Parts: sequence; C-alpha cells; structure tokens
Amino acid sequence: MKRLALLLAALVFASAPVAAQPKLEKFPFRLNWTLYGEHAPFFVARDKGFYAAEGLEVEIQEGSGSTTVSQLVASNNSPVAYVDAATMMRGISNGMPIRSVGVTLQQSPMAFIYRADAARPTKIAEIKGSRIAMTAGDASLTIFTAFMGKLGMKVEDVQVITVANPAAKEQAVLNRQADALLGYFMDQGPRMQLQTGVKMGWTRLYDMAGVTTLSSAIIANNNWVKDAKNQDLLRRFLRASQRGWQYSFDNRAEAAEIFRKAAPVFTQEIALLEVDGTMSIIRTERTKGKAIGWTDVGDWRDSQDLLVKFAKFNPPADINAFYTNEYLSEPPYLPKR
Repeated sequence: MKRLALLLAALVFASAPVAAQPKLEKFPFRLNWTLYGEHAPFFVARDKGFYAAEGLEVEIQEGSGSTTVSQLVASNNSPVAYVDAATMMRGISNGMPIRSVGVTLQQSPMAFIYRADAARPTKIAEIKGSRIAMTAGDASLTIFTAFMGKLGMKVEDVQVITVANPAAKEQAVLNRQADALLGYFMDQGPRMQLQTGVKMGWTRLYDMAGVTTLSSAIIANNNWVKDAKNQDLLRRFLRASQRGWQYSFDNRAEAAEIFRKAAPVFTQEIALLEVDGTMSIIRTERTKGKAIGWTDVGDWRDSQDLLVKFAKFNPPADINAFYTNEYLSEPPYLPKR
C-alpha cells in the first residue's frame, strides 16, 4: 500500500502544471561598429543572465559607424544604441532627437596607429602631409578635427585615405598605403600586432596635444523615451548593463572569455588586452566614485568647448540637451523587486 501511495503521489506531481516562466521582452541594442573588446561588458551582461534577471532578451547588433548609428537612433529604427559621444553631440546640434543616457568611456582612446618600422606621426611636426586612413562616417573625424584645430592645422593638412570599413583601415597601414589610421589605442594596435606578427606602435591624441572628449555613450531616441513603458525598459537595460560593466571590471579574464563566444576570431590574449585598456578610461577625475556611466556637466562643457573652439561646432542653448543621468542606477546594480 505504501508503494502504491508513493506511486500515485508521483503521478499527481508529474501531471501538475509547471509554472510558466515569465516571457522576456525583446530589446534590440545596436553597437557603434563590428565587435571589439570594448563591447565585452554587454555580452557579459547577457551571458551572466543580468539582462534576463531584468526581464529582457537583449539582441546585440553590430553597427557601421557612429554617424550612421546616430541616424538610426534619430529615426527610431534603433531607439537605443552605442555611439561616439562627440559624434552624437554634432548630431544633436544638427537637430537629431537623441541624447546620452550613460557614458561608459569617459576619456578619448583615439590614437594614431602605425607600423613600428614606419612610425608616423609620432610628434606634431610629422602630422602635416601624413597619410591617415579613415572610414566614411568615422567617429574619429570629429575629435581629429578638433585636434588639428588646436594645433593650428586643418584636416586638409593630412592626406585622408578613405576606406570602406575598419578592416580596410588596418590593411591600408599594413600594406603601407597609409602611414597611420585613427583608432582606439586599446583595440586596433594590439590586435593588429598579435594577428599579423607586424610590430605596431601608437600615439594617443591626448598625449600629443591634450585633446580628449567624452567618448562612447549609450544613447536613446528622445521621442521613444517619453513613453513610460520605454522608460522602464531603459532603466532595466541600463542597470543590467552597468552590472555587466562592473562585473567585467572585476573579472577581466572571464569577461574576455565570454566576449570570445560572440567573437571567436579573437584570441584570449587580444580580448584581454582590449578589455584591460577599456577599463582604464571609464571615468574622469570628476566622476571617480560615481556609478558607472554617470557623467558630470563639467566634462560635457569641456567636450563642447573643445568642439566649439576647434571644430566649428554650433552648440545647443542648453548643455542638458546632450545627456541625462536619470535612468542610471546606483551600485550594486541589482534588479528592483
């Protein structure tokens, strides 16, 4: 009888309805470029279940340049995306209905990247006449224009080699068709060296002329974010993303491993170099101790002043048009219950 009772209990348990798992809301998020190590924290947030814990199924989509991606956000085709902050600022001054909701890279990583056996430009005197590879819609153009202006030069003082994509920029330098490319110091230089065996060198624009702006920002369409439901979605997405960035900061080797699942072309060594470099520029002096992504009005003013002075930038009347911190969360970035 006892065995029969146990059997009947098991049958009842097996036939009991299983509680349905809550359905995750789809949330597309477009990156600025094809995958590189700076993007690792977003994949960490997805892989570690941080987005799922917020009820989100985040689709991380590649981009094709900050100018193009800003236009997609402005047209609401990609309402939330990741772009170069200076490029976003120029878009806003031209009437784009977009705004930063969090800045993850708060110092410019922009650098001249060149072959070590043909290092140029390594100093200001070598800039004029150098052949610089760029892509159409390159995020580097805005800060490069300001950089040249600060040095009393124009972009036309270099020979711009326009190519189709980031890979073509690298090939132009490797094949000696260009002296240097404009890229991120923690990204393209180390990767090119490790993948090709060609020793590379780089010089940050900041080190040459003290030129820096707020760099990579998560942006949103202003009209999309007016909706209360979308505001809630955005808060959850940002909180999980902040959690992913913090986890990546604390666990860099694991972050690199997780990133490689999405970008298997990377070796662990390359991915870790890129993650390490990224984590070195996520705050400014003004934002030390603040939540990840939180920005200070002084840094926005400094970025704006640089662009106004040297890049013919026409600023909006209110600097708050560029950014808001209101959708960000405080550490430890855990879901609200």
